[in-house]
Amino acid sequence: MVNLEEKFKECGITRVLFIRHAQACPLNNKPKTDFSNPHDWKLNDQTRPLTDGGKVQAENARRWFIEGVGLSNNKVLVGSGARRAVETLQIMAETRTANEAQVEVQMIHSLHPAGIALECEKLFDRLNYGPLTKYYAEPNGERALAEYGQIVLDEFCDMLQRCAHKPGNTISMFGHAVFLNAAAMEFAKCMNFSEAELKALTEVDLGEAEGLSLTIMPDGAKKLQHMHCRGLAAGSVTAHPLFSA
Repeated sequence: MVNLEEKFKECGITRVLFIRHAQACPLNNKPKTDFSNPHDWKLNDQTRPLTDGGKVQAENARRWFIEGVGLSNNKVLVGSGARRAVETLQIMAETRTANEAQVEVQMIHSLHPAGIALECEKLFDRLNYGPLTKYYAEPNGERALAEYGQIVLDEFCDMLQRCAHKPGNTISMFGHAVFLNAAAMEFAKCMNFSEAELKALTEVDLGEAEGLSLTIMPDGAKKLQHMHCRGLAAGSVTAHPLFSA
């Protein structure tokens, strides 16, 4: 298992953020079973744009991202390659003033799991959205999600070699539903988060345009936060600590 805590220390990273895309348009109003082959379904799914409501969600989430995370703190911004994830990234991280930083965008294609993690796809078709605990209750569910998360982690480590020299202490990744939770779990393990924090992570149901923040504090302590605007006025900011010592 790679020691991400050491890797992050070498390149000045203290936080990695996993952000679910905002609300997207349906899949041409067709179920997956109506597509003649998986490639056609994946191609169609990749092109789904945000709804008008999704754009509002991303705009509201932009405030917690800009004020709570800071655009200039990012070494790079990472998208899955799917249109809805990239559009969420564009709204939340758009440079709008002359004094705001411009941050490079990279792609980690495995953040969109179609064609990469078939067992996970089958589970999602049946279980739909929900926390990791919902998937772990299934036979081989925990193993399947861990294998998928490792694929994302491997691609992330390859990307990190290319961007380690860039300024910033954060990498923000924009992806999809429970698959982001699965990736976050493998990252948290490799960042040496405690068993209590890992358990808290299994219980998070990540909503649209919400984020999971994994932070290594200056004293080496770990901090897990759920970034969202639930129950607040539009644009309000909250970072709910899922677990703190």
